[in-house]
Amino acid sequence: MLQTLETPLPIPTLARAVADLRDPAWLTQPREQARRLRAQGRVHRDTLGLWLLLGHADCRAAMQSSRLSRDPRAGTSYASQRPFGAGSALERAAERFMIFNDPPVHTRLRRIVAAAFTPASTRDLRASVAATVQSLLDGLPADAPFDFMRQVAQLLPIRVICDLLGIDAGDFDQAKAWSDAAVCVVEPLATRSARAQGAQAVAELTAFLSAQVARRRARPGDTVIDRMIAAQRDDPAFDDDELLANLILMFIAGHETTTNLLGNGLLALLRHPEQLALLRREPALLPSAVEEMLRYESPTNMVARTTLEPWTIDDLTVPPGEVLYCMIGAANHDPAVFEQPERFDITRHPNPQLSFGGGVHYCVGAPLARLEAEVAFEALLRRFPSLALVDEAPTWRPMINLRGLQSLQVRGAA
Repeated sequence: MLQTLETPLPIPTLARAVADLRDPAWLTQPREQARRLRAQGRVHRDTLGLWLLLGHADCRAAMQSSRLSRDPRAGTSYASQRPFGAGSALERAAERFMIFNDPPVHTRLRRIVAAAFTPASTRDLRASVAATVQSLLDGLPADAPFDFMRQVAQLLPIRVICDLLGIDAGDFDQAKAWSDAAVCVVEPLATRSARAQGAQAVAELTAFLSAQVARRRARPGDTVIDRMIAAQRDDPAFDDDELLANLILMFIAGHETTTNLLGNGLLALLRHPEQLALLRREPALLPSAVEEMLRYESPTNMVARTTLEPWTIDDLTVPPGEVLYCMIGAANHDPAVFEQPERFDITRHPNPQLSFGGGVHYCVGAPLARLEAEVAFEALLRRFPSLALVDEAPTWRPMINLRGLQSLQVRGAA
């Protein structure tokens, strides 16, 4: 659930401490902020009215619990806040997103989406993902700096998801613009202006995907859209509004988080040359390296749950209708679970990182994100034996949830 900057909620006196997610330090130094709060207690109240869970065990328990809701409408402030914009295309779509519904609606929608994202179908994508990666790398200069974000990380996931859905985006810049605007749906600090832009983007994206659905109905094939259209024959409740909303969700989720994983992962490798050298010597460590990239700088920093009944942590009881934010970026650095959590270690085992969520809402696209990262890093390191940072202090996007870089200037030759 989103909260606006303009309408903070009352802060109960039972909260141990007050945090402020609007502090710029949450953009520049999120782990330091979380570490400071963790030292004061397990749960904190934000000035906007959000409850922040910082520990790995607390976040995992909340994400797995059926006593908490993923539906933002379960919050007591939803009706007055209308965080997605009352009656907007963004609100209409968000209320039908699989990730914003509880069972049994979530169960029904996830069954449909999961059937289109089977492990076998994801494995079959390896060759096409590899071909897309090679095409992108072929366009990079061998001996001059390039922006890894703009020229690789932002393009690969959008092309992969378009191929998977069976759509020809044509103008990938437009596709990215839609996605960038629509991600305000999971940003707790999204302003009214950002939500208005997001609503417009979702309206345009709905029209675009509606045309794609009509095209697939006229000329059926074997794409994700075709499989979801076929699901309508078996599930009359799965109408076009739900179909389009969850195609939008796939379009956004299939792009934004993987882009962040690629950029954050490469930055971590380049800032830890001993780990990069180890990965070059032992490429079989790549799957473990991707898990550590997900843990060390999580592409998603938080996920919301709403209390349906009193929720107790230690001697603190959160009343019903309140929004809990599982701070998974912080949980991934919990010293109670991870030895030397600030150390980037591609051999870390076990590595129970929470970046893909948990419980019934565990990310259905996790295998695809891992596949894209493994294929991309394998090809990148093979193509450029001397990768190095050009900008030692790259700029982060102004988002506290979707943690990613605006640009990442690197060079392929020393």
